[in-house]
Amino acid sequence: MRYTLKNGIILYYDEPTHTYKVGGKNIPSVTGITSRGLIKEGLTNWRITHPLGQAKREINQMLKDKKPLDKFSLEKIFADAEGSTTKIMKEAGQVGSVVHSLVEDYLKGEKIPNQVDKRVVNCWNLFLAWWEQQEYKPIHIEKKLYSKKHKYAGTLDLIVEDKEKNLVLIDIKTSNQISFDYLLQLNAYRFAYEEETGEKISKALVVRLPKSDKRIEVQKIPLNKKLFNAFLGAKYIMTSMESYWN
Repeated sequence: MRYTLKNGIILYYDEPTHTYKVGGKNIPSVTGITSRGLIKEGLTNWRITHPLGQAKREINQMLKDKKPLDKFSLEKIFADAEGSTTKIMKEAGQVGSVVHSLVEDYLKGEKIPNQVDKRVVNCWNLFLAWWEQQEYKPIHIEKKLYSKKHKYAGTLDLIVEDKEKNLVLIDIKTSNQISFDYLLQLNAYRFAYEEETGEKISKALVVRLPKSDKRIEVQKIPLNKKLFNAFLGAKYIMTSMESYWN
């Protein structure tokens, strides 16, 4: 899809591949940079320990039930365990995508159909309860961005205007915690938005909607040069690794 930005730049975005292009060239995305340019120790450890724990539990259960542990059984246990994290992350991503689409449709005034998935319902109810307490006016929803100076692109969730006419950048998350890469993402969005529009963002918020917890988490994110430079560092690491391996 083609987007004409306020500064006249033409940005193309392909939804299935999550690919941005300007002038026919692929442009790295904000989330791609923070995913591949940062060490995520907690995620890495989970992707190791979760499959091991699952395999251990299944083997112990088979021993307890006195079932034979032949080669096929073990291969299946290990294969299922190996794919378990991918399945969990894929489902979590699907929940996040649905919740984002619900928020977008709601803020655009569209009717929201009843949802069935308990995780989606929980996130959605938390957002509604929080939003109804705010005095925000939506200005941009799912806005595409491109930094001409630093050559990256992305899609911010929401920019709103508060009652003092200040612009507030809001990022909706359905993850289990607010992690460091979110800070870099929001600083990257802020820089690209201000570069394109000349409008200043006064503050940034991460609104985390848990999939099962009944308590929303809203955290103000610092906007400063140090965190933006950290984002640029992650971009440099990612592009350097890609150049090395290619």
